[in-house]
Amino acid sequence: MGRRLTALTAIGTITAIGAAAALAAAPPRIAELHYLVRDDGILPHTLLQAEVRRADSVRFATVFHGKHAAAPAREDGDDDWELRHGDGRKVYRLIRRSLDSRGSASVRVRARSGKRTDRVKLRIRESECSMDPPFYPLDCSIDR
Repeated sequence: MGRRLTALTAIGTITAIGAAAALAAAPPRIAELHYLVRDDGILPHTLLQAEVRRADSVRFATVFHGKHAAAPAREDGDDDWELRHGDGRKVYRLIRRSLDSRGSASVRVRARSGKRTDRVKLRIRESECSMDPPFYPLDCSIDR
């Protein structure tokens, strides 16, 4: 009986370690993109965020009239990654110009975790965003 219990304990331990390793090896997953413009006295007025699970780094990129811009994001909470205004100034500028000109903007999001990567291209469409002027002129959530 003692050997059987030891064998079952060993199998249980190996299974638990295998499950933990499989979870740790899971690739990052981009779930949602948020773009918010507000004028309620809280800075910054424009935010670009992505909800990304299991990522070590996240990067945003966009293109408008042949001009490219990309910048890294910083982790802001559990699964939220926010584009920094200092590094992401050009990205924000191109998104704003595209929305003003076309009414939409394409944003590429790349998430990395170790050697694994998740990439997605999402489109912000003003017509599909909620608007509550004057304090929240634009609030968009784009699901993957």
